Amino acid sequence: MRNRRLESAETKPGDHVILLYENTAELFGFVVPFVTQGLANGERCVYVAAESTPADVIDALAAAGVPVARETKRGAFALMTPREYFGLPPLDPGRAIEQLQRRVTEAVSTGFAGLRVADEMTWAGTEGVAEEILGEYEALLETILGSGRVTLACIYRRDRFDPVVLERQVRTYGKVVADDYVYLSLSALFRNLARTDLEGLARSARERTVRKGELFFRQGEEATDVFFLTAGTVKLERTDADGQNVVLRIIAPMQPFGERVLAFGGGVRLASAEALEDSRALAWDGSALLQFMLAHPAVPVNAIRVLEERVEAERSRLEDFASPDVRRRLARLFLRLGRHVGRQTRRGAVLNVALSRRDLAELAIASPYTVSRILAEWRRLDILDAQRTRIVIRDRDRLAAIAEQRVSRSTARSKIS
Repeated sequence: MRNRRLESAETKPGDHVILLYENTAELFGFVVPFVTQGLANGERCVYVAAESTPADVIDALAAAGVPVARETKRGAFALMTPREYFGLPPLDPGRAIEQLQRRVTEAVSTGFAGLRVADEMTWAGTEGVAEEILGEYEALLETILGSGRVTLACIYRRDRFDPVVLERQVRTYGKVVADDYVYLSLSALFRNLARTDLEGLARSARERTVRKGELFFRQGEEATDVFFLTAGTVKLERTDADGQNVVLRIIAPMQPFGERVLAFGGGVRLASAEALEDSRALAWDGSALLQFMLAHPAVPVNAIRVLEERVEAERSRLEDFASPDVRRRLARLFLRLGRHVGRQTRRGAVLNVALSRRDLAELAIASPYTVSRILAEWRRLDILDAQRTRIVIRDRDRLAAIAEQRVSRSTARSKIS
């Protein structure tokens, strides 16, 4: 069966796309338009084949009318192995980026508009590449994507990778192409359900897209729907009677929110759900989703595990609030966010999440002025760089040392704002 979601995925020059697929039809349903679009744009296209054979790739392109031999002869298309492309083993992130930059320069100097690469990532598993090494490579990629001359598609076959690894990939990239049942299969809530059950659940959902700064729901509204985030980032924020705001939780892709409906059968929303960036979610009527859960006992069991993890996270956060040292609270917050939505590197993590100084202040229970002053200090010391649309933890060890340090009450008074 053809997958229209994969076939219609639009890719712009400069994009870094993650594709999650399950079979050859889904793979080439995305890859063929990706390559043909690049050729039409005047880009040089490279396909790094690890899972597919060269004949598979050539046949799929030829069936779509691509004159592969001609495009190869004029240098517009090339098939490579991971060893040819990366120089494996082992993967050296810095060297790989230098090679990519040389390929871009060569493509442009010979008259092409840029370089477009589709990379089957199976090699990362077979070569035993550590997640932090791969994360460092992916973080470095962003340094050369801004020119618009490089377009990348990192391609993952779902059954070749641990769901936890793929879950992190989805959480840390803005442009992911996958069927909705694949998102559900990777979530802790619906993991290990049969594909037919997941497909049925996905079909029963309504799609909800919300622009940055807009709300999925508002505090005080009637609660009817349960949401499951597939793209973007959402903050749950509560306003008290005095008009003070507190950010309760940051929602990342493949997490549910608004699920209180399941336990209490309605009522009103206790917080607002605001999109921190353009976001997409699946939505179900609470009673319909509850019936699905009762018919599939594995889901309530998974829900208990998810709830336990959330309770533990909240317990840890409450412990942070007991510390009078804002630096310590802020350091612990960034370490939690790094584990939650960060792309891990050997030194730290990259968080592609748009949190304002006010958001961070509300999360850490501090004033925006104090947060800004601490962040400026950490940037100067090369510990952490909090930018408008992403946060880079440059030295996890030093940040962890700040997170664990304790101060006397007399010293702490001077640090409270």
